[in-house]
Amino acid sequence: MKPILLDMVWPAIFVSETFWHFWFLIIGTIVIETFVIKYFLKYSWKKSIIVSIVGNCASGIVGTFIMTFAMLFWHLVADTLIFRATFNVFNWIATFVIMCLGSVYIETYTIKILYKEKIKQLFLPMLVGNFLSYLFIAYYMLVNHKISL
Repeated sequence: MKPILLDMVWPAIFVSETFWHFWFLIIGTIVIETFVIKYFLKYSWKKSIIVSIVGNCASGIVGTFIMTFAMLFWHLVADTLIFRATFNVFNWIATFVIMCLGSVYIETYTIKILYKEKIKQLFLPMLVGNFLSYLFIAYYMLVNHKISL
């Protein structure tokens, strides 16, 4: 059996840690998702804002821990079997895609439970909102040299 070194860093923990330092990006995410929810679901502005805040709180609290460990699993498999490198372009993209989809599922199920909406009705707006939000975050991180490809 080979020993495993545990002094590694993987993109998911870097992204999660960045959210804590750049919490103000969450305001941008809430604004983006509010507009998407309003557009797709035809909710009032008040309900759209509440849905966005509640979904992002659930995703932020639950998702930070779940997605960090989900991404650790990804990197244990992908880095060991395929890439042999954690910080390559594919892994950065995979990190954002997997974390975005994780946020979509957490937010969709949270809103489904609270507002008794159908998942089919919620999934596309949550996907579009989160995709735009993650693009916003990735752009900010690239422009401010928090990540490099």
